[in-house]
Amino acid sequence: MPESIGINSPSNEVLEHFGAQVLTSLGGRFNKHWHVNVKNERFVLRQWSPLHKKDDIDYEVRLLRNVAALGWPVAPVVEGPIELGGHMWCLFPYLPGDLLTTDDPIAEQRARGRLLAQFHADLVKLRGFGQRGGWRRCENIVCDPALDRLLDEHDRRRPEEVRILRWHLERARERLAGLKLQDRPGMIVHGDFTPWNLRFQDGRLTGILDFELAHWDYRVGDFALSWRGKYDEVVYGYHEVSALEPEEWELLTPLWWAGLIELACKQLAEGIKERADGDGWTIRKLLERSPLMGRDAKPFR
Repeated sequence: MPESIGINSPSNEVLEHFGAQVLTSLGGRFNKHWHVNVKNERFVLRQWSPLHKKDDIDYEVRLLRNVAALGWPVAPVVEGPIELGGHMWCLFPYLPGDLLTTDDPIAEQRARGRLLAQFHADLVKLRGFGQRGGWRRCENIVCDPALDRLLDEHDRRRPEEVRILRWHLERARERLAGLKLQDRPGMIVHGDFTPWNLRFQDGRLTGILDFELAHWDYRVGDFALSWRGKYDEVVYGYHEVSALEPEEWELLTPLWWAGLIELACKQLAEGIKERADGDGWTIRKLLERSPLMGRDAKPFR
């Protein structure tokens, strides 16, 4: 549900630059968005979070332009990025449609997995994209000795959390050891292919939102936040369209864990007790178990 227009609306300088009138606030996790009217047409105005540096913004802007050229319903930048009032701003087209409502979550997951496979069939064609700033592949995460030092430093103060992180880190290393990842190709992945980032109208896909986590990875890297260690039908739906190789099934779990471990260790280093919402999301997700985890599917003790 859009938020009402409040004191955090764009400044007059910003609105005058884009010739925009704010209709509603659309919120946002890090970046802030407003539904605006420009010359009687609907657009979305974004204020980029300070967490996004210029190179990161340019990466996403270029990616959206290339994905749109492939024929997918995304929102390439109409104007910007431009710095105004100490923030970076962009104007995007408004994508119509609504969240898909369903009484059958299993069918939704299967359909989303099939859709992701179709999306990947085009994303793999993109060339000229290196890694996005701040991202690294799972083997580079789990082999980083800085993680061990960090866990040692926090062992006495937060023993249970460190115990959970250390076990999953060691297990991820074991599972990755037998995989020949240096020979496995990479591609651009969306990074958050979830129901709330898809829009539909009359049963037709009309929008893919939020490329904030898009980066270069193995294709199964796109299962991190779409599978989340429990939505198995997404993976099975994908497999129906584009069969996963045995090595990719094995890569699912350590790849998912690696991202969570890196996030948790970053929070430890910054002195953050939990996620911003305070509910211990990272550790809870590490403890999720799925049959797809094979020998690690049993509950952690």
